Amino acid sequence: MTSRQSIAPLGAESTASPGGESAAPLPGVHRGTVLCVDDDEEVLTSVETLLGEAGYEVTLAQSGRRALRIISITRPDLLLLDLAMPEMDAYEVCAKLQQSKDLSYLPVVLLTAAGDPTDKARAMALGAVDYLAKPVHGETLLEKVAAHVSTNAWWQELQTSLPAKRTGRATSDLALFKQSLARQFALTPEQQQEIAALRALEIYHATTTFGVPPAKVAQHMAEFLKLAYHESLSSERLALGVLPPLFCKTNLVLALGEREGDRCFVVSDPFDWELLQLLRKARGQLRAPKLGVTEPSNILALFEGSRRGVAALEAVRQPAGTPGQARHAAEEFRVPDEELRGSEEVTEQSAPIIRLVNQLIENAYAMGASDIHVEPGENEVVVRYRIDGNLRVVHRFPQPRLIHPLVARVKIMADLDIVERRLPQDGRIVFRRFSGKGLDFDLRIATAPMNFGEKVVMRILDKRKAVLPLTELGLSPRHLRLYHQKIQTPYGMILHVGPTGSGKSMTLYAALNEIQRPDINIQTAEDPIEYTLAGINQLQIHREIGLTFERVLRSYLRQDPDVILVGEIRDRETAEIAVEAALTGHVLLSTLHTNDAASTIVRLMEMGIEPFLVSSSIVLICAQRLLRRLCPACKQPHEPTEEERRLVGVPAGTLALYRAVGCEACNGIGYKGRIGTHEILVPDDRLRRTITTPGVTAEALKRQAVEEVGMTTLYWDAMEKVRTGICSLEDTLTEVREDEFDSRPAWMRAELGPEHSASARPPASGS
Repeated sequence: MTSRQSIAPLGAESTASPGGESAAPLPGVHRGTVLCVDDDEEVLTSVETLLGEAGYEVTLAQSGRRALRIISITRPDLLLLDLAMPEMDAYEVCAKLQQSKDLSYLPVVLLTAAGDPTDKARAMALGAVDYLAKPVHGETLLEKVAAHVSTNAWWQELQTSLPAKRTGRATSDLALFKQSLARQFALTPEQQQEIAALRALEIYHATTTFGVPPAKVAQHMAEFLKLAYHESLSSERLALGVLPPLFCKTNLVLALGEREGDRCFVVSDPFDWELLQLLRKARGQLRAPKLGVTEPSNILALFEGSRRGVAALEAVRQPAGTPGQARHAAEEFRVPDEELRGSEEVTEQSAPIIRLVNQLIENAYAMGASDIHVEPGENEVVVRYRIDGNLRVVHRFPQPRLIHPLVARVKIMADLDIVERRLPQDGRIVFRRFSGKGLDFDLRIATAPMNFGEKVVMRILDKRKAVLPLTELGLSPRHLRLYHQKIQTPYGMILHVGPTGSGKSMTLYAALNEIQRPDINIQTAEDPIEYTLAGINQLQIHREIGLTFERVLRSYLRQDPDVILVGEIRDRETAEIAVEAALTGHVLLSTLHTNDAASTIVRLMEMGIEPFLVSSSIVLICAQRLLRRLCPACKQPHEPTEEERRLVGVPAGTLALYRAVGCEACNGIGYKGRIGTHEILVPDDRLRRTITTPGVTAEALKRQAVEEVGMTTLYWDAMEKVRTGICSLEDTLTEVREDEFDSRPAWMRAELGPEHSASARPPASGS
């Protein structure tokens, strides 16, 4: 709330109770439990005093988060909820309640700003049973609380006595209606057979394919049963609090305001005998209720707040505590493209935001993107795809408030907490559950709070994507021979290192495919499982239940493995068990986030692993990056400058380098696909002794690996791909950097010859 507003005194003008029940105070009598949530202490004090004197047990909370904790411990009979609060407002609290099967029927009364004409529509959209405009009159408060507590008690009691089956009368009436419908719209015998076994609600959808719109079906249904047909419904006519909102939405029924003592219920299935019996009890009379008929979309539209969906309400509402929150939602919501425009058949399954999120994901998958970035800005929402390692802006939505429903939809798909916006969250989406096109891939989700809202990044994990063989990953012939040799080791640790998105997982999967045989037991622990491999035992880590890398590794050591793959070594405990496995007769493959091979050794020692254990366990360390391939259709040769010659290590002679141009084949980018560049360190006895030297540095290890072991660094392996025209120099330098000493490998010195050896030496960094 933005201003102090108190409860008006008893005796002030009041409105009629929706249930017509007297609300006179009954001192000493427990009438129910009410939880009042408001950030205004004056409102809380007034409510506690009034309801306490009337016999209610009152619990108070000054935030939505606190209210949810209270509800999880003890369920109240009614929730009085302020619409606008800091941190977590009514929208978020109601969304959280609707996610819970046990709490979705908890009656909520909204406390709103005075005189807002959209209060009733907002209450319907949020699933509230009623609203109270501030400043609240004492008598009105008591009347509405009494009515809704009573209705809630009636509903809880009714659950045990709902009718169990239909009567033959209702079934026969539906069959006669189908015959009448067939005659009215001249349905063919095949069409009649198709609707013969359908329920009334299913007929609306089925006849659409015959060219008969749902409105015509509802109108004929009303005529057949001699009931009123409601072509449209408005929130002003609704009677709140008669039935639980979730029940109304699920069963497609609405209660309209009383006229001349009679209440009317509008339904979409007037043949539902159980529903009619319940409505008869709701009236408190043993006679058939007064009914009307309308098509399902008319009822659903009211629960969605407008025909543009609840997402539209969320998209336009101001941050908590801002004046004018959610006012004129339907009018203010500006759509970014045709996919967001409202239609006459908006349902939960076809809401604009749902379609938009699905389309963004499907488009990214079709374009070969690895990641989707949805980013909030001050004046817009930006969507970027990472394709071939580089981010591209694909959409700019001019509605900055669109970020909230977009992120909320992604969170729902990933089973994350849509209420929590202050902390980062991680999750996973199994997209085949949401795709209407049969696409079968997963997405790894990461959200983080930014200045203007939450950012969400979705990494596409195509489990059906074929794992490439080692020969196609960009390993040079000398690296490929060395790698093939070392992965056949009977025990020891093989590590792949580099930043996120450098191709580590793909190389590890390729290695597993290379060594797997029926006589070898290979078990993996991954987070997430990025590719599914036949013949390999793969396990998904679940930290929320305690299934961590450490725990899985300990278990695996008792399951007779030959080869173990650990998705990532993140902490000392995992590192210790990995080293133990590597030294006790197992091949251990894993990844670390380090820059190069030599720094990986130092990193393990910094984790607390003894140097002699590190030197004894490591068989191979492969540092890698992914470079963009030049498009073969349009790449253009050019004469290198002296600086470019120095950078690629060829100071004299004929040399042509290539640059990106852009054509139709590469969508005008100049690059198409990616290739790996690698640095492979295989320690020998001399390097192992150096590792155990106290205070050894990564630079010292790297120098010795180059000069004595013959290691080719990342930089020179990448320059080899530049010289052969696979990659461009300018793009490669964005992924790798020059070494700080003359790191040219022995094979390169031999190729250049002694006369060029000194002139080709790159200067040390900063010289």
